[in-house]
Formats: sequence, C-alpha cells, structure tokens
Amino acid sequence: MTTAETRVLVDIPDELLPLILLPPLEVLPDARARGAECVWGGELLSTATAIDLGERETDGGHWFPRACRPCTRRAVLAARNAHPGRCEQCTDDADLCETRRALHALALELRR
Repeated sequence: MTTAETRVLVDIPDELLPLILLPPLEVLPDARARGAECVWGGELLSTATAIDLGERETDGGHWFPRACRPCTRRAVLAARNAHPGRCEQCTDDADLCETRRALHALALELRR
C-alpha cells in the first residue's frame, strides 16, 4: 500500500470541476480558504497531499481551493450521484453518459 506522500496526485479534468460542489468561500475559515487545509474536512494539506480543485471565480477575484483525497472522493461521488437528475442522456440511459462515466472513473482513481 502506498502512503499519502508517495501517491500520485489526481488531476481533475477541467470539465468536471464545476460539477464538484464546494462550500461557500465566505463561511470558510482562513486556512481552508487559502488552501492550507482541506476545503471540506479541514485536514492539513501539503504539496504532496493536496488535490487542486481548480480556479474558481469569486465576487472580488479568484479562489484556488484544495482538498484531501478522501473528501474529494466523497464530493466526486456526490456529483456522480446527483448528475442523472440534471442530464437528459442519463434519463435515457445513464450507462451512455460520458460525464457520469468520467465522474465514476475519477472516484475510482481517488480510491487508490
């Protein structure tokens, strides 16, 4: 089994980032807002453990949230499970939806 320090960081595709819901920036403690801690769970992050959640626009500029692997996986699973309610392809046949499959693959990658 690999340790957090030796794991390859996950690169989340840009098209999936908007589907991963984040807590509102204005309610986050400073350490979470600036990426020193996981945006969801508050775990201390390092360059070896942080997963980049992309650049997000705010009212006054830009925000660069980061998270730990377990919390990111939970958020990706939530996005995957919520997606069929917002997708016409999923209504017809969820197995054919590329977005849902990509979210599922990302969740599997984050499990490692």
